Parts: sequence; C-alpha cells; structure tokens
Amino acid sequence: MVSLPFPLGGSPSGVRRPALEVSFGSGGPGDWGPTIASVSVESGLVPSVDVVVIVAAADQAPSLALGDSGSVAVGYEDSSAELVFTGRITAVRRKLHGVVRLEATNGGALLAGLRIDQSYEQRKAGEIVADLAQRAGVTTGVVEDGASYPFYVVDGVRTVLTHIAALARRSGFVAYVTPEDKLSFLPLAEGQPVQTFAYGTDVLSLQLSETTPAVGALTVVGEGAAGSQGQEAWSWLAKDPSAVRGSSGTAAPELSLADASLRSRDAAQGAAEGQLALSALTGVTGRLLVPGAPSVAVGATIAVEGAPQEALNGTCVARGVRHSFSKRRGFTTTIWFSQGAGGGLGLGGLI
Repeated sequence: MVSLPFPLGGSPSGVRRPALEVSFGSGGPGDWGPTIASVSVESGLVPSVDVVVIVAAADQAPSLALGDSGSVAVGYEDSSAELVFTGRITAVRRKLHGVVRLEATNGGALLAGLRIDQSYEQRKAGEIVADLAQRAGVTTGVVEDGASYPFYVVDGVRTVLTHIAALARRSGFVAYVTPEDKLSFLPLAEGQPVQTFAYGTDVLSLQLSETTPAVGALTVVGEGAAGSQGQEAWSWLAKDPSAVRGSSGTAAPELSLADASLRSRDAAQGAAEGQLALSALTGVTGRLLVPGAPSVAVGATIAVEGAPQEALNGTCVARGVRHSFSKRRGFTTTIWFSQGAGGGLGLGGLI
C-alpha cells in the first residue's frame, strides 16, 4: 500500500467558505443553516444503502416527522451548492443536552425493505430491475439491458436490493442511487473526470493498495437447455453441462461457480465475463481525502495529478463517497475508488 499525506509546509492556494443547504420537514436552507452542527452524506454501490446524518440544536431546528422528504446540497459561497442527497427522514434521536440527531435514507432503503415472490420470463436484467424499482416506489435513472434471462425468479428470502445487486454482478454491472434519488444499473466505466485533484493543492491524504486479484479465471455453469434447444427449453435438464457453461480469463487462481438462474450459454458466458471484470476492480483500490468536492458522486470518474510517485497519478472511478460538513472541521470529501486497465493509477490503471 502506498500512502501520501498532505506535504509539510504546503497549503491550498486559496480559502473558500463552504455553503450548506438542508431542506427537510417544515424548514428550508435558511431555517436549518443556523441550527446545524454537522452533516455527513455517505453513499456507495448497492447493496449498501446511502445515509445522511444531521446533528443540530434541538430547540432551534425546524419541526419535522418521520417520513418527511428533503435534500442536502453542499458547495461554496462563491458558487452554487450542488445536490448530493435526496431522501426522507427515517430516524430522529434526541438527547437531554439539547442535540437532535437526524438520519435520512433514499430509495436504497425502500429496496432493502421490500421482499416479494415474482417470476419473469424472457426478460433482460435491466427490465427486471426496472420492474422491481417500480414495485418499491423508486424512480429509475440510467438502466441498461444487461444479461438476458429465459426465466428468472425473485424470492422473498432475499430483499429486492440484494436481488438487484446479484443481477448487476451477473451482468458485470453495478447499481447505485444517484443524488437525485434515482436508481442506476450500468457498467462501472471510466469517463471524463468530473474533477482533477492536484497534489500540494487539493490532496489531503491518498492511499493506494495493489493486490493480486482473488480470481484470475472464472467458469460459470448454469442449468436448463435454453439456447441450444430454443428459449422455451429453459426448464429442461441439460444432459451436457457444456451447453450452459461460460468461461473467462486464463490466469490463476481459477474458480468455478454454479448458478441455477442462468439458463443459456450466452447468459453463463456473460456472467463469467462480467463477474471476472468486477473481481479485477479489487486489484487496485484506494482512498482519497480532499477539500469538499460536491461534484464527486458514486460512479463518477476523478483524476489525481502532480503526486511525486507516478503510480499515484491517473484516473479512477468512485465506488463510495462521504461528504462531511461541520462548523468545527469544515467541508471535506472522502472518496473510495477502484482502478482498471488504462487509467494510469497503480501498476495498471483505473477502471
């Protein structure tokens, strides 16, 4: 692991005053502003659930109730605040010394709280995800097709959120809820950086870890005869497992998995390729602490430049983000990221 602290004697080139806009219950930004001691907004990939924690003065905070909807936007006084969370109040905790702690979650909590029994025929993963989101009352954003399923069963043993995470994994996708409270289901891919962080100016702390991937080659075996005997043959028992087998990768270690939800060779092959690609994301990971960066959200591409070790420079994709605001410590953003081929960070690059 490579660790990079803020350089001794260095300092940011300018000081910007943070701005915070909180709207929940009966209060808007002007009502909440004077009462708030701290706000933390933490988001990540499904199956994690995004959460906001607000600590405020109980005697001055606007009135609110469980289930009240609202939003959090952060930024700086010399620019407009950017939306980082939309959701609803799920917990209110009061203490004798006059402090109230509020917790809010978004659509991820609705998906985590729903269990249903439902089957789907001749549907793509994205279509299943969109239907599950609709049943939970969650709005969808970008939902790509993913793998095709001749037959797929959603059971009530697991939550809808867990099923969506499994569908994403089999397609080589990720799922997350955006700051606008919309569910996304798509590949985790590098794009244009939303922000570039310069060593000596923006980087407060940077850690990078490179490890051998847990899986170098993956074989996935499904069930049924769809594909070789037509899509309607998904329920048949295949005499030859090779008809529903998919493989990806040639390196060690090798791993074989059985997945009864995969009913065709194409589905098994797609699952093998997708899951191996996701496994590669664990090879190069890191954590970056910077002054508040409201433009960074889960799934966004960021870049680091100017670090004295070249391995620490390059682009990466955020897998988790925490925006922290307090009157004592100011506004900071912690970013957990992954890298893949071509990005530049680490011995390889970032994905």
